[in-house]
Amino acid sequence: MKIERFAVPFEYKTLGAGDSHVFEGYGSVFGGIDTYGDTVVKGAFKDTLNAWKAKGKLPKMLLQHGGLGLSADDMVPIGKWEEMREDDTGLYVKGRLFDVQTDRARNTYAAMREGELDGLSIGFSDKGSSIDKSTGIRKLTAIDLWEISPVTWGADRSALVTGVKADGELPTEREFERWLRREAGFTDAEAKTIIAKGYRQVRREAMPSEEACGDLIESIRRFGAIASGAQRT
Repeated sequence: MKIERFAVPFEYKTLGAGDSHVFEGYGSVFGGIDTYGDTVVKGAFKDTLNAWKAKGKLPKMLLQHGGLGLSADDMVPIGKWEEMREDDTGLYVKGRLFDVQTDRARNTYAAMREGELDGLSIGFSDKGSSIDKSTGIRKLTAIDLWEISPVTWGADRSALVTGVKADGELPTEREFERWLRREAGFTDAEAKTIIAKGYRQVRREAMPSEEACGDLIESIRRFGAIASGAQRT
């Protein structure tokens, strides 16, 4: 049986208290063409997701597809997928890395948090496809999922992460600045000013509560929406 791989970018973030090492993103994005000349269409994962659901499980989460598989550790899952579904964008996934104190786990988490381990790749079997003879592009219409791995290089090298943090810990200045630009809509200069004039001081002082952090983020999000609307008018 031939198992193939399809790599795409993903974004990850903490999702609230108690969600240490949790991330989310897309294992596959519909309509894109990967470096192997494959494209996945909506509905390709329907049957395989139903089959996994019937088992009460989800595909495995390996690291880098298990590497070369030369040692038993390579094939030990690095985490667990807890949610997986198709939406209009692609195959949405949510999972968590195992919170264990090993070099492998710590290095993986550190690389993800720094935005350097920022891709996902699916291991699958082709259960239905067609090839466009004029372009050579293979259109995948039915996929049998085996595993989904965090990987160093996805098909889209421009993928950026939104940030990740541990429970009770504020995002780093770099993570928060990236969020201000990507999510709240601030310019580079505005984001740097917010960091320098306020957020840096917050991090220096006693750690605020999770609720207070949430209120701060929501206030900045609302301000960003208002500022963007004012600029458009």
